[in-house]
Amino acid sequence: MLFKGVNRRYQHIRRYRQILEAFLRHGFGYLVQQLDLFYLLPWRRRLFKVEGRQPSLGKGLRQVFEELGPTFVKLGQMLSTRADLLSPDVIVELGRLQDEVEGIPFREVRNQIETELDCSLADAFDSIEEIPIAAASIGQVHRAVLDGREVVVKVMRPGIENTVKTDLEILYGLARIARDRYQTDLFDPVELVEDFARRMRRELDYTVEARNAARFRENLKRQQGIHIPEIYWSHTTPRLLTMELIEGTKVNQIQELRAKGIDPQDIARCGARSFMEQVMIHGFFHGDPHPGNILIEDDGTIAFIDFGLVGRLDQATMDSLAVLFVGIIKQDTSGIVKGLRDIAVFGEKADLLELEHDIDDVLFRYYGKALGDLNVSEIISDILHLTRKHSIRLPADFALLAKALLLIEGIGQELDDTFNILEIAEPFARELLRKHYRPDEVIKKIVLGSKDYSEKILQLPLKLDTALDLVNRDKLQINFHHQGLEKLIVRLDIASNRLAFALIVAALVIGSSLMVQSNKGPAFLGLPLIGVAGFIIAAFFGIWLIISIVRSGRL
Repeated sequence: MLFKGVNRRYQHIRRYRQILEAFLRHGFGYLVQQLDLFYLLPWRRRLFKVEGRQPSLGKGLRQVFEELGPTFVKLGQMLSTRADLLSPDVIVELGRLQDEVEGIPFREVRNQIETELDCSLADAFDSIEEIPIAAASIGQVHRAVLDGREVVVKVMRPGIENTVKTDLEILYGLARIARDRYQTDLFDPVELVEDFARRMRRELDYTVEARNAARFRENLKRQQGIHIPEIYWSHTTPRLLTMELIEGTKVNQIQELRAKGIDPQDIARCGARSFMEQVMIHGFFHGDPHPGNILIEDDGTIAFIDFGLVGRLDQATMDSLAVLFVGIIKQDTSGIVKGLRDIAVFGEKADLLELEHDIDDVLFRYYGKALGDLNVSEIISDILHLTRKHSIRLPADFALLAKALLLIEGIGQELDDTFNILEIAEPFARELLRKHYRPDEVIKKIVLGSKDYSEKILQLPLKLDTALDLVNRDKLQINFHHQGLEKLIVRLDIASNRLAFALIVAALVIGSSLMVQSNKGPAFLGLPLIGVAGFIIAAFFGIWLIISIVRSGRL
C-alpha cells in the first residue's frame, strides 16, 4: 500500500498535535522541548509559544490525562499504582482520575449486543434496562434478565479499540524518544508502556475479565463468607460480558451494615484473610479492591466484583514476598533487603550498605512497638521511597500489590479501629516459608536445578563448536552499543539543520541582490519583483531562525 512505509508518527499527526498542545496548555512545554517534539506542532504554536501555568506536577498531569480521554485516563490510573516511581503528591492527584463518562445511546448498545450474539435482543435476554447503572470510557453496564436470572451486561463502546490502538502507538513512539533522551535505572519508559499496553489489551477483551472471575471463583470456593459472581459464557464475547447480578451494601457504609446486624469487625478480618489467601496461596489477587468493588450481601457474605485489573505472582515472587513480610514483622533489616533483592532489579549504582542503613533508620522508628501497633501503610510508603532513592526497579505486579494492600488496610481500619493487616498476613507468610523450606520442596528444587545445569553442560560442546566454526569462516561478529551519544547526535542534527537553513537564507539574499542589480523582469516600486520577493522570503526565514535560536536558550 502507498502509506505502508510511512512512519506511524506522521500517520497520527493530528493526535500527536492534540497531545502535545494539551501538555503545553497545562505547563509542560519544557517536556515537549526536551523531547524535541516542537516540529510536530503547527507553525503558529512553534513561532508563538503560549504556555499555560502548571499549578503542580500531579494536578497538571491529572488535567492533561482528563483532557486526552480514555487511554490517558487509564494510563493515569495505572501510574497511580506506581508509588515506587512517583512521589506521594502525584500519586494522590492521579488517584482522583475518574473513569466515568456519559453513556452511549441504547440503540448502539442494542446493535453491539445483536452483533456479538448474532441474534435479536429479544432472543438474547428476557429483558434489559435501557438506562445503564454505570458508564465508563471502555464500556457500560446494564441490568438484564437471562432465563429468569438477574444479570449484569457489560457492553463495550463501539470504536473504542481503534482509539486505544492509535493512542498506544503514539505512547510507544513517545516512550522510545524518552528512552533515547534520558538514561535512568529507576524505570524504562518503553517497558512501562508495554506493561500498560498489556493491561489495555486485556481490558479490551471481556473474555479475559470473565476468565479472571472464573479463576477467583474456583480459587475461593472453599472460603466461607466469600462470593464471586458466576459468568454466563453463552452470553460472553470479547465485547460483551454477562455475569450474575450482585446486590449489597458497599463495604465502607458502616451504619447500613450495623443496621442489618452485620459486624464490621468480622467483615474486616474475613476480607483481609481472603485477600492474603489470594496473594500468598494462589498468587492471583484483585488489583483494585476499593470500596466500590466490595459489596456486603444481606447475610454478611463478602462479594468481590470487577475483575478487569488483577495481579499475578509466580512462586518465586510469593516466596520472596513472604521473606519480606516476615522481615518487616520481625524488624529484620537483612530479611527485608533479601526480600527486595529477590523481587526487584537493582541498578548498577545501588549501594547495598547505604540501603541497609536507610532501612535501619526506618525500622528504628518502629522499634519496640507491638505487631498490632505497626502501620503497614507507613512502612510500605517508606520502603517505596527508598526504592526510588536507590533506583531499585520493582515489578509492576508488586507495585500493584502495594497499592492493593494500602486499600485493604484503609478499609479494614474504617471497619475496625484495632485492625492490623500484618497480624492477618503473618500466619500466611510463615506457612509459605515453612512450605518453601520443607525437605521435599528443597529436594524437588535441587533435582530441577540439577536437571537444568546438566542440560546446559550437555549443550556446551555444540555451542562451542558453532562458535569455532564461525571463527574459521570469518563470520564471527561482535556488536558494540554506544550509550549516551543520542543527545549529541540530536544536537548535531539540529546544528547542521540550522547551518543549512542559514546557507539557504544567505543564498536568497545574494541571489536577490543580483536580481535587484540586474534590474530585469517585472518591477515593483521600481525594483525587480523576483528580487523583492527573495528579500522578503529571506527576511521571514532569517527572523524565524533567530527566534528558534533565542527560544532554545543556547546563544
